[in-house]
Parts: sequence; structure tokens; C-alpha cells
Amino acid sequence: MKFKCRSVALLIAATVGFAGAARAGDTIADKLAAIKNDYKAAEEAFYKPPKGTPKISGKEFEKRQRELFQAAVDLAKTEPKSDEALEALEFVLTVPRAYYLPAGMPAMGLATEYHAANPKVAKIVAWLGYYPPHDQANAKEYKAASALIHAVAEKNQDRTARGQAMMALAWEVGGKFRAVEFKNNEESQKFAAAAEEAFELIIKDYGDCPRMMRKGQRTLGDEAKGELFEIRNLRIGKTAPDIEGEDLDGTKFKLSDYRGKVVVIDFWGDW
Repeated sequence: MKFKCRSVALLIAATVGFAGAARAGDTIADKLAAIKNDYKAAEEAFYKPPKGTPKISGKEFEKRQRELFQAAVDLAKTEPKSDEALEALEFVLTVPRAYYLPAGMPAMGLATEYHAANPKVAKIVAWLGYYPPHDQANAKEYKAASALIHAVAEKNQDRTARGQAMMALAWEVGGKFRAVEFKNNEESQKFAAAAEEAFELIIKDYGDCPRMMRKGQRTLGDEAKGELFEIRNLRIGKTAPDIEGEDLDGTKFKLSDYRGKVVVIDFWGDW
């Protein structure tokens, strides 16, 4: 057992270097590349270690995440206005777990202060909009993320970057609607109308902008249309869209055939 623990320690030392350790003359880009390489090595050692090498524990991987994210933020602070600093912040803020680590809020703060008008901030805002910190359980993180999103919406002249922020704000309104949807009262109707308006604005002004989380994803307009369909057709009090299918006996049916009756629909799949 002692030999195994020692092997794990040796693996960590060999594959995951000390974050921030750099040679004289290294640029901020060089140092960031080293941090990213360390992170990649840590992921490999945790998720898919090379054949014949032991896997590091989740606790050790989390420790390395914390260290490397902090190293990236510390690096961004050295030249906070640079594109390399923004790249370092993107490295941190496109991993949602980082929001809740010590590096998370400082990273959001730096992005807000120095890069709200930078077109390259788009990817960060796209991630924060889709995976926002919870506004109650993580109030401080939520406020930091919201400050960045609002700053980009107000200051950024790039359509695609501003579109990510506007989409994030639309999702925020949509989330408020879903929190009260079950009440099906005047309050829920008010939030539903506000959400519809927000998503309609996305389609009108930013519909052709790409969603900047990953390559090859749908446009912001596609996302907004999906949200609008749910709000207008799938909420409490609305008539369910008609569907057709076959029952367990192979008999064809339509959902509308059962209008006026209590119907439970179970969607399932097998992969």
C-alpha cells in the first residue's frame, strides 16, 4: 500500500508540474501555456491515466484545479489589460466549478474591470449565461457573474459578444418565470411576458450570432426560438401540442383523441 501511494505521488510530480514555475524570459503566454499543460496532465492522470500508471484521487485532482486556476488568475493580474490575461481568465471561467473556488470571483472581477468591451470576452459570457451561479445559494458569485454580464451588455460594441450577454439576461428572466410558473397566476404571467419579450429581442437583433460556448453549436436565434416555444406552448394552462404515435398494441393514436381526460405521457429512450 505504501508503494502504491508513493507511485501516485511520483506520477503527480512527473505529469503535473508546479503551476507558475517558469524559466527566466518566459512571456505571459509561455506561462499560461505551462499552466494549461499542467491542467491537461492532471485531467489525464485523473480521468484516463497512461497505461501502467495509477490514477490520482478526486481530492488530488480538485487540489490541482484550485492551484492552477489561482495561478492563471495571478498571471492575469500581472498584465490585466492584455489579451493573454483575458485568455487566462477564459481558461478559468469556462469551467463552471471554478466559479466557486477562490479564483472564481477575482477572475470575474478582472474580466469586468478590464475586458467588458473586448470582443474576445464573448466565450466567457456565454458560459456564465448558460451555467450561472445560483442567485441564492451562491449569492456573491451570482452578483460577480451578473456584474460582468451587464457590463458586456452595456459596453461591448461587438454584436456577437453583446449577444451572449443579452442571451444570458434573457435566460435569467426565463429562470425567474420558471421559478413561479407552477403558481399559474398574475405574477407568473408577468414573468412569462417578460421572458417572451427578451427572447424575441434575441431573435430580432442577435439571431444569426453563434453561441460561443463550443464550435458548431446553434445560433442564439435557434436557442431563443426553442425557449419561446416552451414558454408559449408547454407551460401550465396551455393546450399541449398534438403528438401522434402507436400504443403498446401498435394502435395509432393522437394526443388530441384523449382531450378532456387525464393523460400521463412518459418519454423514454434506450442508448
